[in-house]
Amino acid sequence: MSISIDHLDTARWRQWARDFRDYSYRQLWEFGCACANRMGARSEHVAVVQEGEVLGLADVRVKQIPVLRAGIAYINGGPLVRRDDDQDSRRLSLCLEALKEEYANRRGFVLRILAPVGCEDRDCQRTAIFSQAGFLPSNASKPYRTLLVDIRREPEEIRRALAQKWRNCLNQSEKRDLVVRSGTNPDLFRKFCDLFSRFVERKRFKVDLTPSFYVEVHEQLPEADRFHISLAEAGGTVVAGHVASLLGDTCVYLLGASSDEGLRSKASYLLQWQAICTARERGLKWYDLGGIDPVVNPGVYHFKNGLGGWDVTAPGPVEYQALGWKRSVVHSGELIFRLLRRMR
Repeated sequence: MSISIDHLDTARWRQWARDFRDYSYRQLWEFGCACANRMGARSEHVAVVQEGEVLGLADVRVKQIPVLRAGIAYINGGPLVRRDDDQDSRRLSLCLEALKEEYANRRGFVLRILAPVGCEDRDCQRTAIFSQAGFLPSNASKPYRTLLVDIRREPEEIRRALAQKWRNCLNQSEKRDLVVRSGTNPDLFRKFCDLFSRFVERKRFKVDLTPSFYVEVHEQLPEADRFHISLAEAGGTVVAGHVASLLGDTCVYLLGASSDEGLRSKASYLLQWQAICTARERGLKWYDLGGIDPVVNPGVYHFKNGLGGWDVTAPGPVEYQALGWKRSVVHSGELIFRLLRRMR
């Protein structure tokens, strides 16, 4: 049966993307375009269609090497294929074949994919599908390892599963005179940015995508897709903040920050718990704690691990390229580009 790649406009992308359970902020139209612009690439928003059925969607960031008909076609958090049925594997297999044909075989790109995260059994199955489709592991970026909390359970059950120390800290925060304000208003986000700037200065670390980047994306988003910002205040002063994305069936923790007073009042524990409660109220199934690295950042890992989530790693990054000289040229060019960026 005929399978086609259809390029979508913004309206159709938003309409169709919301039908997929693996839709996330990484496949937001505005987020993909903003990330592509940072790298001198462009976003192509495509649907894989078979006989009128939309099998899947993918925001493909295309970075072409000047002069040569070669480059990288990168899919972050896609393709979207998951619906409320048992056809996910079929759709993923067909989407991979169509994307390979379009971007690797016809246009000569290295097709690189970092898939959406899911439960462990589903991810093992998807990894096998990528392998069967001829995709190979890539070291171009780090795998996405995170903790997933099952929030389909009743709040009492989720709370019982928390580590004892984590639960004690949550209990303490609830006894404090903390006021939490939540919503999607950009003013809340800008206040979070002020807190985050002081937080980074105190902790002396860097982030690739800053809160100001997310604010710019946030202000372009329709209300239904906007990030959810929560601020904890003590005595009228913001002492902790939390930013999350609530799309598909998963709430993703994106950014967090706290002041010294926020640390003393355990405000971050309260904001994490309220994020779980908000996601449950909206009918979401999972809380993704936004990535972990027990070696590089053991303190953050210890904090997140206290919520009792499953340690999972998303399939990928993997890549596919038709036989020929272009793959080695692309990899060499990519290495040079990274070295130049570090020298700036």
